[in-house]
Formats: sequence, C-alpha cells, structure tokens
Amino acid sequence: MIVTFHSKDYYPITMFGEAALQLIEKMGCTPKVPGAIYAEDVPQALWQLQQNLEDLPQDLTATVAAEAAEAQVSLHTRAVPLLEMLRGAAKKQHNISWD
Repeated sequence: MIVTFHSKDYYPITMFGEAALQLIEKMGCTPKVPGAIYAEDVPQALWQLQQNLEDLPQDLTATVAAEAAEAQVSLHTRAVPLLEMLRGAAKKQHNISWD
C-alpha cells in the first residue's frame, strides 16, 4: 500500500503504507487510510509526532520491501518531510489529509 499526504501550499508526500500508518498513529490519529487532520488540530498532531519520535531510539527502522531487496530507513528519517508539512500547515492554518 502507498499513502500520500496532502496539504495546501505543500507538495504531496508519498510513503509506503507501514511507515505512513506508524507516523499517522504517532500523530495521535487512527491509523487508517483515508484520513485527515483539521487545521486547528495540526499543531497538536505536530507536537505529538515530535514527542513520540523523541521517545524512539534513533536506530529503530521501518523496513519496507522494495521488489526483491529490502531497504531500511529509520522512522525518524521518513518523518522529516511530514514534519515540514505539519509545520507549514500549522503556520498557515491548513488541513492535512492522506489517501
């Protein structure tokens, strides 16, 4: 499964499903697709994601199978573009959605 995050004035972010669902859950949302966060709830989601990522060890990885090979990228690294999207959406009071 592929999940794409959307926000006005920010490019869409596409992630593999497992990592995306983990990040959605760490934002305090129900890990399901599709979903959304209203503009007034974005600052809280940003704060929760940051707090939950701080609690994880830096070497914890989300493993994603890409065809025959496996690539390991930390959840912290995968969260970087989403954190930027959340910061921008909080500043401009925009919603965030994913499908």
